[in-house]
Amino acid sequence: MLLFEGLAAVAAKIAGAGAVAQATAGLGIAVAGVTGAGAVGALPASLQDPVAAAVETVSPFDLPDSNDSLKTDDSGLDGPGDLPDAPDTDESDGPDDSDDPARLAAEAEEDAREAAEEAEEQAREAEEEAREAAEEAEEQAREAEEDAREAAEVAEEQAREAEEEAREAAEDAEEQAREAAEKASKPDNSGSGSANSGSGGGDDDSSDSDDD
Repeated sequence: MLLFEGLAAVAAKIAGAGAVAQATAGLGIAVAGVTGAGAVGALPASLQDPVAAAVETVSPFDLPDSNDSLKTDDSGLDGPGDLPDAPDTDESDGPDDSDDPARLAAEAEEDAREAAEEAEEQAREAEEEAREAAEEAEEQAREAEEDAREAAEVAEEQAREAEEEAREAAEDAEEQAREAAEKASKPDNSGSGSANSGSGGGDDDSSDSDDD
């Protein structure tokens, strides 16, 4: 306390009675342990340097002079000489619009559009697959019908050939039967011819005898 009063007296001699109150306030800040730029502004610039020199001469304290007015205060406490804190700046690109209804609506619309496009693509692919399956089934049915038609034609040809062969066989059998019947119906005239020849010779002999 005596040191504080001595410092106040020194300040009064240097600055004059009109600035005693300001010097005392500045010294009080110094004695309280607030050194550096935290005490800047407690005294006018014309008194800052003489008071700081006097205090530093008779005490272990280090008071700021007028050149320290722009230095930063590391104490973390606001003092008369501290510059006002800069306003907080938002480093983001813009206001937080994570809950912006317009943005949410746009995202929902985009999601719905993509879902509709995907559903349309799937429907188009399903339709294409169904069309290809129908064409393949139609081709298989057409081939099966062609195979059946060809098989029917072959069977018909075979039946026609079999019928022709059966008709020819029947005609052959009928011809053979007719020939056999004709042979069976003809008499054997070889014996009767010989008899007629013998009887004719006898008649000639009798006639010859009559002539004699």
